[in-house]
Amino acid sequence: MKEKDKFRYAEKCLYDYKRNMACLKVLRDDLRVEEAGTDVHAQNYQYSFGFTGEPSNPIESRQIKIDNLHERIRTLERYTEPITMLIGDLTSSNVLNGSNNEALMDILRLMYFGGNTPEAIMEELKISRRTFYSRRRSLVSVTIVYLAL
Repeated sequence: MKEKDKFRYAEKCLYDYKRNMACLKVLRDDLRVEEAGTDVHAQNYQYSFGFTGEPSNPIESRQIKIDNLHERIRTLERYTEPITMLIGDLTSSNVLNGSNNEALMDILRLMYFGGNTPEAIMEELKISRRTFYSRRRSLVSVTIVYLAL
């Protein structure tokens, strides 16, 4: 993957982080409901023919659904877990006021999570355009490392 593509991919992961976390919560709830339905009291283990003329297999279809949920969760976790660790490291108790990590977290929070424009962020943080883009580039570079790209 080229550097430009890594940068774009990392930024996409940052922009989509909150939405992906919401999706993960929904998928985990769906999985919990599906796995809780392991009681066999209402399941028919006999093959029955559906509208397609093919025999249905409720056990197999349930397992396929659970496997698909697991796969979707793993895929979303691949995008979100490294960023969650990055946020934890940037907001660690070891980070002092005015440190570079605090500045990176401000950019992450305002730009990628808040959806604010660069001009509004520069005005809010009282930083120059050059400083803003330097910090943004630095944040995305750190994200690339966390995503193991």
